[in-house]
Amino acid sequence: MSFEGRFLVITGASSGIGAQLARELVERGARVGLLARREERLQHLSNELPPGTSTWAAADVTDREGLHRACEQLVAEGGEPDVVIANAGFNRPETAPEFKPGRALSIYDTNLLGFLHTLDWALPRFLERGAGHVVGIASVASYFGFPHNAAYCGSKAAMRVHLQSLRMSLKRSGVAVTTICPGFVESELTQKNNFTMPFLWPTDRAARRIADAIERRAAEVVFPWQMRWLVTLGLARLVPRSLAERLLTGSG
Repeated sequence: MSFEGRFLVITGASSGIGAQLARELVERGARVGLLARREERLQHLSNELPPGTSTWAAADVTDREGLHRACEQLVAEGGEPDVVIANAGFNRPETAPEFKPGRALSIYDTNLLGFLHTLDWALPRFLERGAGHVVGIASVASYFGFPHNAAYCGSKAAMRVHLQSLRMSLKRSGVAVTTICPGFVESELTQKNNFTMPFLWPTDRAARRIADAIERRAAEVVFPWQMRWLVTLGLARLVPRSLAERLLTGSG
């Protein structure tokens, strides 16, 4: 699929992967609809992009009705989308002494329910047209429960499996489904991490990789390859689960 003249809607577009992906897509000839909570950042990004290549609307993906109104605003200004990218998400690592009731639910609200609210808007119009492309930004963390990140890993795992099932269900519908599972990528999210992040990618490199996957309508992409091996083969299959858990928790 060529991006030339295509209109792509991106949630979580105010920073990190979402913002850089918008820049990358516009550079490849696309127009973008930017969705996020922070109006000032959306406006700044839209002003940074070439005139006529972007439109924006502020919404919180956890607010289903508000999100859908914002999406309709983007349609009114930019036209029907060819691709909808569910990218909005956040994490807040939590050790046992820091546990707070409700924190996990807030992460699921954004990462999973926000994703489902986005699908609820995009899928009916794609199915009616018999064409379209849904892209979900999951994570390599969806393959294994890493310490102190239960809600993030769990929400991304649900997202990844949901997309996998959806992809098979929509096989003959004309609607493509792509799952992206990045490892560590430079962003506001990872800047808060106080631990070593192996194989950390710069945001622009990750955006190029994601754009390539969307362009070829890939089914599922996991990067970098070292993290793909670690979580899909190393930890998941070759290393006994008890040993993997001891290694990850530093318990010998």
